[in-house]
Amino acid sequence: MVKAVVGDETQLKLAENRLTRSAIPSQVGLVIGKLSSNLDKGFVYDLVPTPSNDNGEPPCSLIDGVGVGNSKKKGSSRTKSQPESSTLFVDNEWVSEHARQVSRMLLGGMKVVGIYIWVNESSFKNSAITLCQTVKGVAQAASLVENDWNERLLIHISYSPLRWTCRNCSLAANIASSNLRPCDFKMGKVLSSLQTFRCTYNFDIRLPLGHEDGRHIGRFADVFRHGIMIHAKELRSSKALIDGKLEDIIMSLLSRVEMLCDEADRESESIADGGKDSRNQISIEKPVPQLNLGAQRKQYNISFPRRVFIPWLEGTYICDYIKPSETVEVVKDNCVDLMSMEAPTDASEILEPEYEAPPLITSTTKSFWDIAAHDSSAAKSDNSVSKRNEGSTHRKSAKSSDLNPMVAVLVVVLSIIVGLVFFLIRAA
Repeated sequence: MVKAVVGDETQLKLAENRLTRSAIPSQVGLVIGKLSSNLDKGFVYDLVPTPSNDNGEPPCSLIDGVGVGNSKKKGSSRTKSQPESSTLFVDNEWVSEHARQVSRMLLGGMKVVGIYIWVNESSFKNSAITLCQTVKGVAQAASLVENDWNERLLIHISYSPLRWTCRNCSLAANIASSNLRPCDFKMGKVLSSLQTFRCTYNFDIRLPLGHEDGRHIGRFADVFRHGIMIHAKELRSSKALIDGKLEDIIMSLLSRVEMLCDEADRESESIADGGKDSRNQISIEKPVPQLNLGAQRKQYNISFPRRVFIPWLEGTYICDYIKPSETVEVVKDNCVDLMSMEAPTDASEILEPEYEAPPLITSTTKSFWDIAAHDSSAAKSDNSVSKRNEGSTHRKSAKSSDLNPMVAVLVVVLSIIVGLVFFLIRAA
């Protein structure tokens, strides 16, 4: 259980100044940090505000009082007249989606460990259950995978008076205000204690298709996730561990699989929307993650997105992933939107240590199913050739059987003649 939390003083003071200058009545965002089971402590590196949704609406707002009007007016000032009945509305799905995408950009040792809320004291007390639900949604969207904690942090930044408090939110099945327990919270130097480790990992995995009866054959995404988790168990026996954990290899592999699945789902939705009107123009096929592997007769080459590293805070890095056809310029928008940071102005600051491996299957190489079909037809062809050869042998045998009596007669006659010649010679 997390009993004490230490936040990086530099970054949290910057967040405090940003919030006080904004004069907004409420804000919700993610807590980036680390939970240590050995120390029963939590460490907070930074607070990342959740951006507005696709409709331009803020992810949280005050309702049932003056706060509603204030939350919709740009530049509106905080008021002490907000009624005690004001409660907080939070778009849980949007905050959870933000957590899911941000978790992909974090390296080993940094996780989404909870949420923060900027709101007055009374509204916070009236919204405890709502906030617990938001914390639980974030925990599900950004799982810590290894030794996953059954708790997350909820940091409350209150104004009038300005005060920081931290609570430990238990992820119990029944969400209630009693799930929130106070933690000892203080600020100090946290980011400076982080260390950087580098490693190279060559990834190669072969996934079984299953039995011919199809009972154990599933979609690509399901088979791939299952294969990755089995591979993760093998990786955990590695000797290159930091704090008893495998750096961030497993999370990186899972993130790339999820990106492939997300892209395929978007393609599937676009095809479903336009498929009725354009069936003659395009061939409607299931995207790779939806494929039934046992029913396929096509060759598929799948290139994982490449990982690039972007400077973040005090010498630390975050990461993003780009397709083979993309450049590092595409990661700048994600840095601004998801991490609320300034994008690197110099592209050379973005590190690209990975390269795409040469394809194992070229366009001239046949797929498994082509080879299987070829072997089947070849076997049939061989059988027909064997039959033809067998027939030819029978015909030759028939001819030789016709010649055998004649040869025998000639041999007998020749033997008699030779015998008579020797007899006459001796008699003379």
